[in-house]
Amino acid sequence: MTLLHALTQENQFHALSFEGFPIHLQEYSKGKSDIPLVFIGGAFQNIKQVEKLSSALAKDNWVIVIDTPGNGDTGVLPHTFSFDFICRAIHFGLKKLGVDVINLLGCSYGSIIAMRYAQKYLGVEKLILASAMEKLPDELVYDFNLLLFQLEWNRMDEFANGFTNLMTNPELRETNKLCRITADKLRNALLNSTTGIKEQFRHNTLRILRDGQTDLSLMPDVDATVFTGEHDHFVPVAANERVAASFKRGRFIAVPDADHMIHVEKFRTMIDIVLGAINGTLDEEFGSDLPKAA
Repeated sequence: MTLLHALTQENQFHALSFEGFPIHLQEYSKGKSDIPLVFIGGAFQNIKQVEKLSSALAKDNWVIVIDTPGNGDTGVLPHTFSFDFICRAIHFGLKKLGVDVINLLGCSYGSIIAMRYAQKYLGVEKLILASAMEKLPDELVYDFNLLLFQLEWNRMDEFANGFTNLMTNPELRETNKLCRITADKLRNALLNSTTGIKEQFRHNTLRILRDGQTDLSLMPDVDATVFTGEHDHFVPVAANERVAASFKRGRFIAVPDADHMIHVEKFRTMIDIVLGAINGTLDEEFGSDLPKAA
């Protein structure tokens, strides 16, 4: 096992190896809070790409951002390795940092990992899920297989257009300039993807198709906040509400004028939701009539 520290006084980067696969952890504002917020981003949200979000959250909190095996600079994790394997790698990494109790934030692809982790391990105080993926509906199974076909045959225009239209809502793009700009940037990034990014997409997508369904009847009794953009058609409001309702202490927030890319389109709102969930002030910030789980 290798542990590298490259480090400022408050921020520390850790490169670990778990059963032969890398896992990277970046700490921000270590010791700022008693309980760290552990952040698992989406399939394209590696440590470097979410630095603005992480830094904003770290103004008041100790934050640990994770590039799980198969994401960011950790290389490719073959799809035959399950989400439970990724959870074990995260648990290993946190133990190496001496962390036993956490607040846990998972976004999109990372929400699958966060839910599984909360089911598997004790020590999650508060669970926060953005665009929570319980399972892929049939139409998305078709869409994902089509994207894999387009990637396999190097039909990059079709792949970039298809994935962009899943991640951003075409109808919202017509009226929302920021959504339109976000879609253009995403499409351009997809068109210029490296071979490594393409392989990560392929294996992570196959992992969702193979192992992406989470049993909501097994959710632990933790304080849970679920939110997404009201125009998210990739993981729509109804799907997020279903996840929130699976927790005894769950709540759901639909964010106006946003879709799946809420971290870009409603950056400040996302920060307020996450901090409100940690601090227990969501009712004050978003109103006491927030929907609660049954």
